[in-house]
Amino acid sequence: MTDVPEHVPTPLEVAQEVAPLDLAEPVPEVVVPVEVVVIADVVPEPPTTAEVVAAAVLAVPGVVRLHGGRFGELGTYLPGRRVTGVRIDDEGTEVHVVVSDLVPVPQTAARVQRAVSAVAPMPVRVHVEDIDTIV
Repeated sequence: MTDVPEHVPTPLEVAQEVAPLDLAEPVPEVVVPVEVVVIADVVPEPPTTAEVVAAAVLAVPGVVRLHGGRFGELGTYLPGRRVTGVRIDDEGTEVHVVVSDLVPVPQTAARVQRAVSAVAPMPVRVHVEDIDTIV
């Protein structure tokens, strides 16, 4: 059999036996010189109408994502970027979406049309390209 000690010291008892640290000397403060370099005055561009439309569409409950078409041809081309699934021209605004099967499709399409109508040129055409199902 192993001998079990009668008294096991607590952490507080052990800490009292340990010599305290000598913190009388102040720790030297390290100062690192910082140089700020301005590369260019970059001002963020305000969002375009297509980007505002995309944000409004994605905020609608039941919309899973914007759809770029079978070959990725549906979108608005901007300098250095592209907004997939949104096309704005002289004839109005066209939005292509993938919706969830958890919300009725006509209800989701109507909500998308209302949301886009508030921020984009009329008429607004909503195309439901696919229905995303949860298996």
